[in-house]
This record gives sequence, structure tokens and C-alpha cells, in this order.
Amino acid sequence: MTRLLQGFKTWLGTMQGKLIIASLLISLVPTALAADMTVRLVQGVMDTDVESFLHETSLLFLSNFKENRLEGAALAHFLYETHTASDPVVRANPAFLRMAETMGYGVIVTYDHNDHTVLYSNYPVRHFEILSSQEGSNLYSLHMANRSPVMTGGVYTYQAGGHQYDILVGNWLDENFIENLRSVTSIDLRLYFRLKNGFRLIYASRTDVEPGTMLTGDAAEAMLHGVESYYDPQAEDGRFRVEYLPVRNASGQVVGVVSAGLRVTEVPAIGDLPVHIIVSVFLTGAVLTAVAGLFVTRRLSRPLRSLSKGVRSISEGDYGQRVQVQGKDEVAELAESFNMMAEKLGQLQALEAELRRRDRLSGLGEVAVGIAHEVRNPLGTIKTSAELVRKRDGVAPTDAKLLGYVIDEVRRIDSLIEEFLSFAKPRPPLLRAMRLATVVERVATFCEPELTRHGVALTVEDESHGAEILGDEDHLFQACLNLVLNAIDAMKDGGRLRISLRQEGERLLLAFSDSGLGIPPELQEKIFNPFFTTKPRGTGLGLAKVFSVMESHQGRVDCRSVPGQGSVFTLILPVFMRKGENAAHHSAG
Repeated sequence: MTRLLQGFKTWLGTMQGKLIIASLLISLVPTALAADMTVRLVQGVMDTDVESFLHETSLLFLSNFKENRLEGAALAHFLYETHTASDPVVRANPAFLRMAETMGYGVIVTYDHNDHTVLYSNYPVRHFEILSSQEGSNLYSLHMANRSPVMTGGVYTYQAGGHQYDILVGNWLDENFIENLRSVTSIDLRLYFRLKNGFRLIYASRTDVEPGTMLTGDAAEAMLHGVESYYDPQAEDGRFRVEYLPVRNASGQVVGVVSAGLRVTEVPAIGDLPVHIIVSVFLTGAVLTAVAGLFVTRRLSRPLRSLSKGVRSISEGDYGQRVQVQGKDEVAELAESFNMMAEKLGQLQALEAELRRRDRLSGLGEVAVGIAHEVRNPLGTIKTSAELVRKRDGVAPTDAKLLGYVIDEVRRIDSLIEEFLSFAKPRPPLLRAMRLATVVERVATFCEPELTRHGVALTVEDESHGAEILGDEDHLFQACLNLVLNAIDAMKDGGRLRISLRQEGERLLLAFSDSGLGIPPELQEKIFNPFFTTKPRGTGLGLAKVFSVMESHQGRVDCRSVPGQGSVFTLILPVFMRKGENAAHHSAG
């Protein structure tokens, strides 16, 4: 130790030691200034990225309303299609209410399209207000005797008797909304509704927030003055950083506020950063200090930028997005929390989709008999009465023509009910060994006139080499027929349809490739849902029936589509191996 001290004193006495000490002393002031500027730069970049992350989270919150709008509108359309009463005001029967509640929608309102007068509702609604957000999603404030709850949903518009009416189907915005985000305690999502005296809280993802709390402070003032966004880095006594976005109605007026907050404890702390920078500067010089500051800035901001990108991907439905975790600091913990949230959201989304589908099918089976009884019997009476009146002597030709329209529409509605009952309570498949190529030949022959009439050229390629499956020929024929008819509808001006059959290992693949308009990415995950359709007079059961047939055959259906380039639907079924073939197959393996 004594020898080291003596050597250090000797080094200090040399010219080299004196120059190094002098350089360190001279660079002390600019080094401190550089360190201060670097810290300010890092802090500014971090604040910007946190604000961007919270902004994207707020948009994610708002995007959840869009799915409710689309599903609600599809249910409203279905209610209109099955309405048979002479009253122009569409009313929901008990069977439809049970079906809607099974699918998570419990509020039905029919109102005048022009003045929004409520004509029917399964709740005691006096009047309501439509709230339209900047993202195109819809909120509705329903005014009752003692309360004014808020709901989300979708609307279908129809005409009857020279008037225009709207059917609104939705669900309440309560503690069950966006259940997936409740486990992420570091993120606080809230929705405020505007009253005469300010903004009142109507939804919060945190359970420790008191309902009815008013928005106060500079954030409330900023929203009242119509700013596009307001960022508060010291919300709730400095415990949260919060981004506020206004919710506007169709006239552009601010009718609410949505906010996304992040706990300050989840944001990387940089209190010790200046010390490290100054030490680095004294050791490496002023130039390396700037380089180190730039490196630290990028290191701290990259995870937050990745988080912002990840939130955008999740808002678009990509639950496979992950953020790279580096180190064991606060940034790494936040990245790990995001990855856990994304993984859980993906699992919950997949599980929810499967459960909702099973619940819907179960609910449809329960209400199928009720619909047949409550709708078909009146339809039969209407059809019989109309036919008897038309056959009477002295019926004017004009009246007879109108009665013919009534009979045709009753038959069409009866056909819709038959299709619904066939989907809700299908007969079990009668499985037998068969060649899938036989079904393809049958569909091609059956659809030949329709394909010719629409100018669609059909090509069939069979590379299955006689492979067999265990299947129900009628069920598979209906599934293939639905896919061919959908392809024809997608090619309004004609085109090409290719049906290819091939074997891959123990699977048989039957692909339907068309040159139509394609399917938008945001709709591809919903096309197999019951009642989801983009056709003006469609029922939304065609592709759902295809999905159900594949499930009953231990197979699946895949869809690949590029807008403007067509779609490819592929039926994937297990190959049937007879006993001798199965033994030979395993022996060869």
C-alpha cells in the first residue's frame, strides 16, 4: 500500500500527471454544463415517449368501442330481418332478448331517425344522447328516471311507412368493460362524461377510484376549452403521469374525456444519472461525455418507443408483439410487465373468442325452438291468410300483386329462419370413409350455371391421389357450396376461381382461391362469427356454418386474403387411414 501511494505521488509530480489534473480542472465547468444539458435531454426524451405511450394507450381504450359498434349493428340488422309484425316500430321478442344477452348485449332501443324520439326500449328510457368519439366509435347516454348510464353499441337504420327508424343494440359501460386490462395495475384508464358543472367519472379500470368523481384542475379547464390533448406529469399528487383526450359528439362539442395514466414508480428514474455522466466525463473527456449522453438517451428511450409500438400493435389486434428486455432496472421491469400483459391479453382474447363462440352456439340452440314457435307460427298464419284473400273473387289486380309480395317476403323470412335453425341445431354428421374429390365434383357440377351466369372461370386441380377422409358428404357439400357462392359474390365483374385438392402428410387440404376484392385485415378475424356479414341482405351464417362443419370433422378452416388481390379459404381435414394402410404407414416410418 505504501509503495502504491509513493508511486502515485511520483506520478503527480510528472508533467503528464500535472497536465491531466489541469485538464480535469479546466473541463470541470463545461463538463458540469454538458452533464446538465444531457440530463435535461434525457428527461425531455423520456417525457415525450411516456406521453406518446399514454396517448396510444388512450386510443387503444377508444378502439374497444368499435367492436361493440360492429357486433351491435349486426344484431340490430338480424332483429330487423326477423321482424314480422305490421307495426313499423321493430320490437324485440323474448327469444331475441335471450339471444342478445347470451352474446353480451342487453339493451335494445328503437327510435325515430330524425328527432331521436324513443319508440321502444326494453329499459325505461325517456330519451338519450349520441356521443361520437374522434375514432369513429359510438357512446350513448340513456336518460332514465333516476340515473343516466352510458352504453356502447351499434345501430341499423331501416325505412317503414315512409319514415326512417334506427335500431340500437348495445351493452352497458360498467365495471366489466375491458376486463382484460384490469390485471395491469400500473395503467389507469378512465372515462368522464360532461355535465353542466364539469366532467363526472363514469368508468375507471382501477377498483380504488370512487365512482362519480369530478375531473378537476388544469386538465378539466383544458378539456373545457377544447384542446386536442393534455398531458399532466404530476397527476394525483405526483403519483401518476396522465394523458387526457377529449370525446366529441357529431357537432364537434366536447362531451367527455378519456384518460390513460401510468404510475410514476413504473417510469425509469434518472436521479443518479448525472453522477455517472460526470464520472465518465472526468475519465474520458468532454467528447466522450456527449457520446455517453447520447448512448444513455437511446438506451432509456428505446424500450419506451418499443412499448409505444407494442401498444399500437395490440390496438390493431396483434397480441404477439413483444418488447426486448435488457438489464434488471426499472425499464426492464416495465418491459417485462408489458410482455406479460401482451401474453395474457393474447391468451384471454383467444379463450374469450372460443368461449363466446361456444356460448353463442349454446344460446342459439336454446332459443332455436322459441324462435321457431314465436316467429314461424305467425308467419304461417300470415301466409295462409294472404293466399286465401288472393284467391277470392273480386280481388283487384293491384291488391293481388301486393298480396303476392307479402307471400314472397314470408317465404323469404321462413327461409332465413330455416337457415338459422339449421345452424343453431345441426344434425350430427354421419361419418363414413369417402373421397373429398367426390364432393368437389358435385359442387362444381351444381354451381356450373351460376358460375357461367356471373362470368367466373372455374379450374379444379386434384392432387389427392385418391386419399380418403371420414366425413359427411352432405355437410361437406354445404360447406364447399358456401365458399363457392361467397367467391362468386366477391367477383362482381367475373374472374377466376381455382379449387385445388392435395395431401400433405396426414392432412388433406382443399383450397378455394378467387380473384375478387379481398377482405380487409380488420375483418378477417370476424368473418367466421355468427351473424357477421358485410352483405346488405346477408345473414352472416355462411362462413360460420363452414367453421362448424370443420369442427365436427376434427378439422379447421384458414383464410388468407390481400385486399385487391383475392382470398384463399383452405379446408384442412385429417386423412382416413384404413387398418392395413395405417400399419404400413407406421412400418415405413
